Amino acid sequence: MKKGNYSHLISASLLIVLAFASGCSDSTKKDDFSALILDGASARSAGHEDRAANSLKEAFDLLPAKGDPKRSACINQLYPEILALASDLRQSGRFSLSKTMLDKAIEIESECTIPDKKSATVLRSETEKIGEMELSLLRRADKAKELRDELKQLKHTTRDLVKQFDSGDFDRVAKDGRAHLEVLRKTRGAASKAYCEARRLVVESFLHQGNTEGALKLLEDDLPELSKFSDQDLVNADEGAVESAIFLSPLLAQISELQLALGRDAEAEKNARRSMEIARILGGRANPESSSGRLVLAKILKQQGKEKESLDMAKEGLPLLSRFKYQHANWLRCLCMVAQLEDSLGQKKEARRDFNRLVSEAQKQHERGASAECLAIAAAFYRTQDDQKTYTRLKDEAIQISQNESEPPHSVMLVYETLADSSVRFSKFTEALPYYQSALKYSSALEKERLQKKIAACKKNKAVTS
Repeated sequence: MKKGNYSHLISASLLIVLAFASGCSDSTKKDDFSALILDGASARSAGHEDRAANSLKEAFDLLPAKGDPKRSACINQLYPEILALASDLRQSGRFSLSKTMLDKAIEIESECTIPDKKSATVLRSETEKIGEMELSLLRRADKAKELRDELKQLKHTTRDLVKQFDSGDFDRVAKDGRAHLEVLRKTRGAASKAYCEARRLVVESFLHQGNTEGALKLLEDDLPELSKFSDQDLVNADEGAVESAIFLSPLLAQISELQLALGRDAEAEKNARRSMEIARILGGRANPESSSGRLVLAKILKQQGKEKESLDMAKEGLPLLSRFKYQHANWLRCLCMVAQLEDSLGQKKEARRDFNRLVSEAQKQHERGASAECLAIAAAFYRTQDDQKTYTRLKDEAIQISQNESEPPHSVMLVYETLADSSVRFSKFTEALPYYQSALKYSSALEKERLQKKIAACKKNKAVTS
């Protein structure tokens, strides 16, 4: 559209706003509503899509209540602006935000009285075909520059999903994210950084919903595509084998983490070791991204009573995990394990140093799940050091973080179970019981039996103590 047309559009929007302003709301909200509609149109014409979306969402919230005679005039102003923005968003590849705006329009579609208006419901249905639309864009590309531009559009959708994830809308991320993943898988393949970034987001949304099995299934679906090579191919530096292996090694590490969480220790150990073996053959290129496999093995060795070997494995993983920002949560967990093992092995000075460092890092940058878990474990440690003041402070902080809706259920369960175990260690069964009961609320079917046994033992000891 030419610049002159943009000016004409803005002027027309202003005239419409002024014409209807008197019928939209009271004197205070009238100015707000009018300004928001005008700002939305102006921002859209200038290409500032996020600002336009925010303005129109605010205007939507200012609509008069149903039954108010002023409501119809306001809806007639707002409805076409939302559809115009949704159309622009779709054309720029921002399908997720486009659908969000259309959801708003659908809520007021039946009340809009503009003759021959476009249907938001139909547009939403068209936008739902995100896979076909993105694929169509990519099939038309036959030049490197066009491919880069279209990859940028795909990344736009990923960024919109990140915003939804950060807002706590995990259901939407899980739903829209899977459709987006299908497009990336068919066009870029599983051996793609863009695909892995989007997949990591969807997996995290599953975990925040407590759907560990679903997250594991999503990861395992990519194994066949990436496993079509032999170790000899890697040794011979076959290009296709090396590319697949670089992505397979971290995938196996992720899979082993979830298998361990589900109690499938033998499978977890097998995949973690395979991840590390591939990284070794590759000569270090996959080591940083595969380092979470070392954390899995460290946990398994600890469970087997091999604490010295577990400590060595965890210490090897720390510098590798620190290289990737998205691995910071696992870095915290790994440091926590190092401190725990040092304490268990009698290395008291080192344990206190690393617990102090752990608390500082957990408080400095909040990591969903990991920060609360680590603070609870640190609180239990300081309690054994007769530092009641630090124990109380960290315990309260861990509980406060756990009350955030964005915390994964499994992490919340671990926080309360850790605090309960600490109370039992000091024979404070009355104090431990409500912690165990809180942990039970957030537990999976696999964890319930263990917690119920602890609750029964706690009640028995409480009765004996009484």
